[in-house]
Amino acid sequence: MKAVESRELRVGSRPSTRVSPGEGYRLWAATYDSSLNPLLALEDRALRRMLPELRHKDALDIGCGTGRWLCTLINLGAGSVVGVDASREMIMNARAKPALRGRLVIADSSTLPLRPKSADVIVCSFTIGHVFNAFGLANELARVARPGADVFVTDMHPAARALGWRCAFRFADRTVEIETFVHALPDLRGSFEDARFSLVKSVDFRLGEPERRIFRAAGKGSMFESARAVPAVLVLHFRLSV
Repeated sequence: MKAVESRELRVGSRPSTRVSPGEGYRLWAATYDSSLNPLLALEDRALRRMLPELRHKDALDIGCGTGRWLCTLINLGAGSVVGVDASREMIMNARAKPALRGRLVIADSSTLPLRPKSADVIVCSFTIGHVFNAFGLANELARVARPGADVFVTDMHPAARALGWRCAFRFADRTVEIETFVHALPDLRGSFEDARFSLVKSVDFRLGEPERRIFRAAGKGSMFESARAVPAVLVLHFRLSV
């Protein structure tokens, strides 16, 4: 069954079913890669520009899902990559990609089965919204990061969330909304600073012309101009203290 609603777009007035992240990604896993997704497209082109040189560096993807960023990190020349996700179904789809075999771990982000000081670069893409304890995640990332490591955290922008945008998709004959937690930017920044990270940069990104075609393909072309007026994706770049 094809998912036709894109991640983090507004559910609107449609009847919807709200589920936990575990249940949501279990249902979404089979069609996640084939779903047209303007926010992931925006995040991809935004975050690529912010990543450091990756050659000879060890990279982690926390909340890796089906391996979208893992494949990118490999293609950008990372020395090694490891992906962690709590969803068995999402990991199973990632394992179907030959480049990712042997690089994936099923685990919760609060207890990463990884060695201390093992990563130079960490990507945490659209995961923080599914984590209740932001400090717990930040502290665990500080444990596995090397001094000076770069950490990139992305999420739906608070301004978009305030307008009703949600993490939702179509499954069978219903809209499924995945539960998320709202972390105010000052609180999120404070959680990472308490875990010995410093904020390098906070950047707001809006939808652009590359995403217009995705709206049109989903039959939502009329929504694009209003959607692009709102900051859609927040990217936070942290660095662990040396």
